[in-house]
Amino acid sequence: MAFPTDDALKKSVYLALMQSTKKWTAPIPNWGLILNQFLTIYEKRVQL
Repeated sequence: MAFPTDDALKKSVYLALMQSTKKWTAPIPNWGLILNQFLTIYEKRVQL
């Protein structure tokens, strides 16, 4: 298992996003579709 807890995974994703957003200049293509898929597949783990 790469991440021992959900919090460890959330922290890793958060930190990666913080670093990558410094480089982004355009919105993520199809983000609405991607988010809906995350919500469908991981409905108990993804909270908005």
